[in-house]
Amino acid sequence: MTAKEAQLTELLSLSTRTLTHLTAAITAMSFELLNTQDNAVNATAHKMIERMLAINSELDQQWQLLGQLAGTQPEPSNALEQVVLQSLETVGTEV
Repeated sequence: MTAKEAQLTELLSLSTRTLTHLTAAITAMSFELLNTQDNAVNATAHKMIERMLAINSELDQQWQLLGQLAGTQPEPSNALEQVVLQSLETVGTEV
C-alpha cells in the first residue's frame, strides 16, 4: 500500500469512527427519550432507534471494507439491544 493509499485508508477510518460515535450518541439519546410520557416523543424515539440500526448496519459494512483495505480484521460490532429498566424503588416495594 502506498503512502497516499494509507492516508486515505486512515481518513476513511477516522470518518467511519466519527460516524459510529455519532450514531451511538443519537441512539443513547433516543433511548433516554423513551422515558417520556409524551406519546409523540416516544414514537419518534422508536423511529430514530430503528433508523440508527439501519445506519449501524451500513457502518458495519464500511468497517469490513476498511479492514480489507488495511489488511486487518475489524473488531466485532456490538449489537444494539433494547432493555427495560425498572426503578430500584419500585422493585423494593414489590417484595
